Amino acid sequence: MEAKSLVGLVPPKLWRPESSSSLLIAGPCSAESPEQLMKVAAELKQTNRVHYLRAGIWKPRTTPGSFQGFGVEGLGWLRDVKQETGMPISTEVGSEKHVYEALKFGVDMVWIGARTVANPFAMQEIAEALRGTDIPVLVKNPLSPDLDLWEGAIRRLHNVGLRKIGAIHRGFSWWGKSIFRNQPFWKLPLELKEKYPNLPVICDPSHISGNRGLVPFVAKRGVDLGFDGLIVEVHPEPTKALSDAAQQLTPEEFVNLLTFIDSIGSPEQTYPDELLNELRAEVDIMDDLLLWALSNRMELSERIASVKSNRNMSVLQSKRWNQVLDRVTDTGEKSGLRAGFIRKLYNAIHKESISVQNELLEKI
Repeated sequence: MEAKSLVGLVPPKLWRPESSSSLLIAGPCSAESPEQLMKVAAELKQTNRVHYLRAGIWKPRTTPGSFQGFGVEGLGWLRDVKQETGMPISTEVGSEKHVYEALKFGVDMVWIGARTVANPFAMQEIAEALRGTDIPVLVKNPLSPDLDLWEGAIRRLHNVGLRKIGAIHRGFSWWGKSIFRNQPFWKLPLELKEKYPNLPVICDPSHISGNRGLVPFVAKRGVDLGFDGLIVEVHPEPTKALSDAAQQLTPEEFVNLLTFIDSIGSPEQTYPDELLNELRAEVDIMDDLLLWALSNRMELSERIASVKSNRNMSVLQSKRWNQVLDRVTDTGEKSGLRAGFIRKLYNAIHKESISVQNELLEKI
């Protein structure tokens, strides 16, 4: 998809003409009661910073018996809060029916969750249901780190004439252990921003962190990286929340987060230990990826050795290796790596691969 295919997008500051600040969306993970929503809305309104109150109405839970949200009843609560406080309201939609119900109750913004984004059929139905409307629509990244899938979902909305479109970076699923609930893999949303500079991309530090103690640091990281805003989960009593209790902030903690992201001092100076732990956790994830890739590469080397043996080929294929080395060096340099480092690394990998193949051939 070429960047020019997303022409005409409306920037977030025009979604809220009275404010030119970065887009800020906040509220509980789920709408749990009229009292809960009114209480948190009143607190957030006092900050004079929040553009949209968020609350989940339909919750796409993994386990059927878990809390699924209050559905249409919760939309009535949101509408009442909007009438009482004047705050625009937003929620997640996962189907055509959700869109129609949300529009009926005057929802001002919708977002599309990670599970739904991965389903082209659902995305097309949602896009058609939104055709002709003028509300902002935000698209979360899919669970898997698949930039094409994310772009495809965005284009479906653009193709039906929507222009108030944005993306949400909520992190990606990962099979290894980490301090994050969903791994940041910052490079992917930054690639999206670079490819489509007119597409607003905001950060969801709550779902990336999965831990309220990490939320401010992930939020600050997103702001420092140039994201166009934040969507943060805030609950009046997080420990009693019916969903995602661990990652929701109290209103007071949210105010502290705003102060932190506004601070001139860098996180490296203000919270050096916390930031160091976060960055090290990201390094651990990358190390796990490298080891997984190397393990699979060596397994392929063993299979290649068997094929070479059956064809009476020598283990060392100099021409093929030179082609591999040229290709990875060129690709690595385009990614900002030094050619000398790449060649040294891959020569070491190749040496081990040859050793593995020789050992296997000796056993055949």
